[in-house]
Amino acid sequence: MRTWPIYLTNFFLTSALGVVFVFLEDVQTDRRLADWEVGAIASAGFGVALVAQLAFSPLADRGRTRSLAAVAILAGVVGPIGFAYGQTVLILALSRGLSGVGLGLFQLLARKALLGLDASGGGAKLGTLLSTAVGGFIVGPLIGAALEPFGFEAPFLAVSAAIAVVGVPATVTILGTEIAAAPVDYSDLGRLIRRPRVQSAMLVSIVVMGFIGVFDSIIDRFLTDLGAGTGMVAVVILFVGGPLLVLPRLAGNLAERRGGSQIMLFALPVLIAAQLGYGFGGVVVAVTIAGFVHGSAESFAAVSAQVLVLEVTGAERAAVGSALLDTAGLVSATVTSAVAPALYGQVGQQLFLWSAAVGSMLSLAALLRVRQARIEEFVAAA
Repeated sequence: MRTWPIYLTNFFLTSALGVVFVFLEDVQTDRRLADWEVGAIASAGFGVALVAQLAFSPLADRGRTRSLAAVAILAGVVGPIGFAYGQTVLILALSRGLSGVGLGLFQLLARKALLGLDASGGGAKLGTLLSTAVGGFIVGPLIGAALEPFGFEAPFLAVSAAIAVVGVPATVTILGTEIAAAPVDYSDLGRLIRRPRVQSAMLVSIVVMGFIGVFDSIIDRFLTDLGAGTGMVAVVILFVGGPLLVLPRLAGNLAERRGGSQIMLFALPVLIAAQLGYGFGGVVVAVTIAGFVHGSAESFAAVSAQVLVLEVTGAERAAVGSALLDTAGLVSATVTSAVAPALYGQVGQQLFLWSAAVGSMLSLAALLRVRQARIEEFVAAA
């Protein structure tokens, strides 16, 4: 199976969400939008992606891929065009929502196609899918900045065209791949939530995405307080995102060989240490080092959670399992990014220490759920 069209389409779909952030201030000024309206537009893509995954994951696991693939690519193409020409809050939010539908549905189908009939080797494949998504988010704003001289619409039209071009062979690849299907319905979501390994993975996702929500929402302000300029802020973000471009595939291979829980046991303490590094770092260089550690540990923690879920679902129920995992993470990121700016205004750098403390408690709970899963498996085997 040719996997490059799948990975490349995933890259451009996430780029479509990322490119918007370069222009949010321009859109707010030109359209005279209130802060809450800008927030609604910015969050619409992620919120709709979450809903799309939960709503349609059972269909993906039942093998109903043809109609979902068509909707995914069409929504991914139309979303950026709508944002390029939209003049009202409603149109702009709906356009972001369409981009979210495209990304959410496509990632469901991509995971199913990459896993095929057997989950073996799935860790590396899902890790690579994560890398391309991170790459898209990082490159999206760069695309926007590079094409802005050609007009506001140019970067959105370029990304839309790229999705259309690579989305066709990606769809052909997905539809031509044999996938593991099962008679899945919404009750499977409830049954999976009750499994200790899935609970552990969801807790890991909450920690990982919660830290991302804190970081993304205040890092510019935090680094400015430390005396960094715009260029230095970009460098720090690059140091955080760089490891996520190359390490997830390696993390996936290790997690599959050693087990998701073993990689999680290593990654979570390092991730928390990085958060503490932000809290104690008084200079930009120290924060940059902490950022590199953060990105590296996040690569292993995020993939360990995906493999933990895959150990329970297999290839047959991979879509509903990944939908639950993504839901936990997106809700966590939404909440932390909403409250972090206000908390930072009150406590400053100590916010990172507080978040590390909460992350430590959630990580301990995740480890205890894995321990419970092992006890249950031992009893069942006996």
